Amino acid sequence: GVASFEQIVEAATHAFNMDYDLASGLTAFGMLARGNAFTDQLSIGLDTPLIPPLPGAIDGNMTRGLAAHGRFEGDVSMTRQDYALGDNIHFQPDLFDELLDIVAQVGYDSEVTGPKSIVNAQALSQFKLKRFMQSQSENVKLQYHVGRFLLSYGEAAFTLNFFANVLGTDGTLSVPAMTSIFRDQKFAPNWFRRSSPGTIDIIGISVAQVFVSNPVLPGANAPNGMYIVDIGLLDKCALYNNLAADNLPSVLLNTTGVLKDNVDFLLNAIHNLFPNCLPAVPHGAANV
Repeated sequence: GVASFEQIVEAATHAFNMDYDLASGLTAFGMLARGNAFTDQLSIGLDTPLIPPLPGAIDGNMTRGLAAHGRFEGDVSMTRQDYALGDNIHFQPDLFDELLDIVAQVGYDSEVTGPKSIVNAQALSQFKLKRFMQSQSENVKLQYHVGRFLLSYGEAAFTLNFFANVLGTDGTLSVPAMTSIFRDQKFAPNWFRRSSPGTIDIIGISVAQVFVSNPVLPGANAPNGMYIVDIGLLDKCALYNNLAADNLPSVLLNTTGVLKDNVDFLLNAIHNLFPNCLPAVPHGAANV
């Protein structure tokens, strides 16, 4: 599917009650990384003839879409294979089943959905560690630098905070609710979104809860398979700079007119999520 910035933000805020700044910042990054900021179009899959390249093809002769590996999509996903290992685009039932197996061991009980049916931070922590160990041992090209690392943990925090049923299971995340969204791509019966907007601070708290029980560090595999840990701080500004500076092409700065206005708007939307950080300057490569 193809959507505009406004449509994606509206969907995230209305469907999940995601805070506007969080929704707009994430969407802005996706649009600048893999969309067409001139025509205000972003593919939630791969490239499509419905979206032209940027003017002058400054970032390549196609607009690649969110599913393209690299800037937005990355390794150690909860429900997709690493790009170097297999299908990094489609939902992988076997990986999801591994998560369900862990929940069945350490999940909470529920009077509504039964024993060991509530997904908690401990289950996601164990699963994230397992996925990292799988990728680190099998994917010699593993890239898990700070931006992807924190987005990966953010994926788990997003699941905990936005897939939970605020009414049916008192704001906790049940296996049926999670399965319906992941596997069936629809909300479960009698599912109600969170009652208050989910902010980046709420996501940050859940990231810490998932991380602390089974911590790993950002880095990448060397050609010999040894994992090389990144040197540097692991904080919001490190995430911001890796996303908005390292993973956005520098050619976006050499724009004029409507495209420049849109780029400036989107860069500002990302920075609004990190107001205490110095504004990042994109310096990534084009056409990757």
